[in-house]
Amino acid sequence: MGTDGGETGEATSSTNPLNSLFKINRDTPEARANQLAWAREQMDMEVPESALDGTSIKDRQDFIQKYIESEKAKFGREVSAEEAEREVDAWLLKQATYAPSKTSAADLTVAALVFAAAFGAGLFFSR
Repeated sequence: MGTDGGETGEATSSTNPLNSLFKINRDTPEARANQLAWAREQMDMEVPESALDGTSIKDRQDFIQKYIESEKAKFGREVSAEEAEREVDAWLLKQATYAPSKTSAADLTVAALVFAAAFGAGLFFSR
């Protein structure tokens, strides 16, 4: 967080020979901007539609405002807008990247069928 993306990208590109060999551009400023835009989209999809008390949440900014109000009401904690934004973003990122919560019953069923088919094919062809 405390380093400049451009400096890190230049250092990584110059010290990793695979980046130049395979023309990997993930550390370029344009690639970093694309990664951040994608991450923001994923995080914005995780904004809940309603709070625990049933009040609706319109968007990220509304979520941040409700978080500030909730912290004040429940815990007597004064949270600045910047601090609330960081805490909400950390929570949204955790929600967006927590894979087990994205697994559905259909995913598990398909995985079991693929495993059974592969196991059965292995037994059949091992004769």
